[in-house]
Amino acid sequence: MKLTTRFFHIRTVFLLICLFSTTVIYGQSNDSQHQRDSLLKVITSTQGEEKLKTYKTLISLQYSEEEIDLKLQYINDFIREARKQQNKKYESIAYQKELSCLYNYLRDDEFKRKVNEYLPFFKKNGFYREYYGNYVSLLQLLEANEDIKRKIEKTKQMYAEAKQENCLYGITQATYLIAQIYTREKRYGEAEKYYRETIKNALKLIKEEPNQVDNYYLVSCGYDGLVNALYLQDEMNVYFSLMPVWKKHTIDFEETFGYPDPHLVYYYRFCAFAYISKRKYEEAELHCDSIELKSTSPLELGTVWAIKTEIYKKRKEYDKAIDWIDKNIDRVTEFGDLDETVLILEDKARILKEMGRAEELYLVFNRILQLNDSLRQLENNAQLDEIRTQYEVDKHITEKAHLHNYLLFALGGCILLAIALGIWIFLNRKITRKNRTLAQQIKELTLQQEVQVNEMLAKTSFVPDEGKQETIDNDLCVESQMDKLCITIRDLLLKDKIYRNSAITQELVIESLGTNRRIFSDAFEYCFKMQFKDYVNFLRLKDAVQLLEQSDLPIEEISDTVGFGTVRTFQRQFSDKYNMTPKDYRNLMKKPDSRHPEHSEGPPALSPI
Repeated sequence: MKLTTRFFHIRTVFLLICLFSTTVIYGQSNDSQHQRDSLLKVITSTQGEEKLKTYKTLISLQYSEEEIDLKLQYINDFIREARKQQNKKYESIAYQKELSCLYNYLRDDEFKRKVNEYLPFFKKNGFYREYYGNYVSLLQLLEANEDIKRKIEKTKQMYAEAKQENCLYGITQATYLIAQIYTREKRYGEAEKYYRETIKNALKLIKEEPNQVDNYYLVSCGYDGLVNALYLQDEMNVYFSLMPVWKKHTIDFEETFGYPDPHLVYYYRFCAFAYISKRKYEEAELHCDSIELKSTSPLELGTVWAIKTEIYKKRKEYDKAIDWIDKNIDRVTEFGDLDETVLILEDKARILKEMGRAEELYLVFNRILQLNDSLRQLENNAQLDEIRTQYEVDKHITEKAHLHNYLLFALGGCILLAIALGIWIFLNRKITRKNRTLAQQIKELTLQQEVQVNEMLAKTSFVPDEGKQETIDNDLCVESQMDKLCITIRDLLLKDKIYRNSAITQELVIESLGTNRRIFSDAFEYCFKMQFKDYVNFLRLKDAVQLLEQSDLPIEEISDTVGFGTVRTFQRQFSDKYNMTPKDYRNLMKKPDSRHPEHSEGPPALSPI
């Protein structure tokens, strides 16, 4: 199969997979949103530790990359509640969740600022795992060459602190970090020493806390680094003797926690290296297959594919080697790693030259040149000169295939456009059905709000029944004054409709009533169960919904009529509350079939305010 044809098929299959995945993820996101809404309701109705537990569950739900700011907002609410209750345990959990979120989503500047703020808290209150774990994460960010000295100094400082406090967990983290630094500096002998120290200390931690997964992770990381250091030093005898010990640890991990050790894929990788060095290619390939079964990481899969490429090259099965190289090229291209792409393409060019496939060799060489131009790393070494000479000889052959390739690309583009159009139509129809359901729910909510307003207008007193007699007997009592103030505010808002004046503010109303902010706020919340600004927006939006349904007034005029200062403010407030624009709501409610939405696919019903 020619390269362009294979590329076309891969892209088509990938697009179909994406379509299926989008449908699944869309359903999962609805379930997640429903869980969040339920937990948020629980939070508003609970107090004490139960409220903190609910917050912990809320921020443990799945969030998409686009929802990370929302998750951070929930975490900040969690932090405030834990501080309010002076619960150090949950405050520590909330801090850890925030730091993990920032670190995992590469918000390095925010992470550095926050971790420096929280580390003293962890240390002061004895949360040593959180303290040293985040200390290590902070040092891991100091990866640039100009930061290596600072990283070494900080690591030494961390080691000294842990040793002074006799904190074995901190000491173990420090020795592991020191070993990593030595590995990066290619000082493999010293790295080996500290990896062994890490394993020794982590095994002690397992005896002290056998159910703490971090202790097992440290052992696994230690074996991973140690075996790598031995491999790079070509100490294969020690290397082979260590593999069964590492294997036993992965078995202990799975027996303890009921799921495989995440570092098991690294164990299989080093096993594959070992068998390749012994020219036992079938065993090496079996271990590569084990990695593929255990791993979902693109980086780990890329390592597997590179090993398989090497196996088939040594067997001189070049067609299979090319297939694995192509998979790796697709992977690194997707992640935009141009340096690795060039290296893999150069390996492919060598194999193609060995096979005598000049046409494909030309295409690969051309792509290498383009990538090198992008990286400004064009090198005229002897190997590329040889490939270029071959390219000049076979250039006239490849030119004949250009027209055919262009046709294939054009056909592929048309098919992709057709698929994209079909997806767009399908999603557009689905969104329209959901919006119709939402519009009907908004209408029903507005009717409920109108009933509530009428009930409020019909009230003659806001004082509870048991307090009415005292109010009547003594007009100077607090309840009587509160009741009168509530009725006055009610009349201003619901009878005089002062909220339709866009210039109205709480301060102006307070001034007109001759009272003060505290008394007014207490009376308003006592009467309406919400703050002044929120209630004014509630009334404006209620009137706006009715005008959108019952009149043909322009959006600008409706905005001015109900009291919003600008159309932009009106549209923002409407969209935030109802999840659609005023224009969309009017269009949906004007359509004949908007009164009969398909409730089975709509979002959960809105609760009345």
